[in-house]
Amino acid sequence: MGRLFNLDNPIMVFMGKVADLILLNLLAIVCSLPIITIGASWTALYYVTIKMVKKEEGYIFKDFFHSFKENFKQATCIWLMVLAASAVFVADFMIYRAMPDSIPIVLMVIVFAVVLIVLSTVIYVFPVLSRYSNTIKNTIKNAFLLSLANMPYTVLLLILFLLPFVAMLFIFWTLPFLFMFGFSIPAYLSSLIWVRIFKKLEPDMGDTDTENETV
Repeated sequence: MGRLFNLDNPIMVFMGKVADLILLNLLAIVCSLPIITIGASWTALYYVTIKMVKKEEGYIFKDFFHSFKENFKQATCIWLMVLAASAVFVADFMIYRAMPDSIPIVLMVIVFAVVLIVLSTVIYVFPVLSRYSNTIKNTIKNAFLLSLANMPYTVLLLILFLLPFVAMLFIFWTLPFLFMFGFSIPAYLSSLIWVRIFKKLEPDMGDTDTENETV
């Protein structure tokens, strides 16, 4: 019986990880509610999950708000850019729908390609921001270049990023699960990929934490 409640017991380790992911998911949801803070919340989410994957996590609450506060300004500026770009895409879509004639296929392909490029950059930009200190311009540029350089990973990351939103829209019974794990588990699984990508950028760093390193 004593072994069961030993903190090094695999079952206890697993339960502790589950509890951390639930807490992290709740923090991410609550801190995203003002909408304008979603960028800072996602940055903090990835900051914690990357540390979890690297087995460097400390206290979830403390780590989350450390990143949230430290990256708030840049993350919010980037998020506002994302919102502005989204508004443009939505407006374009509404205009195209109102057109009397069918949209030329070439124009549709161009718009779809631009949306895909922007979305691919967005899924990289907040993890990159959580890991490295840089200007907003260079953070976005690095995210864009990484999305192109790691295309197979980018496809997987897009699926993981979109999965909770698709489930939320089309599968009502998943809402309780999404409330507990909907963002933290995809972020954790994505962080398994981020660690691989960042390790290629830090070949001489080994397992050393490179938080706030400039790239």
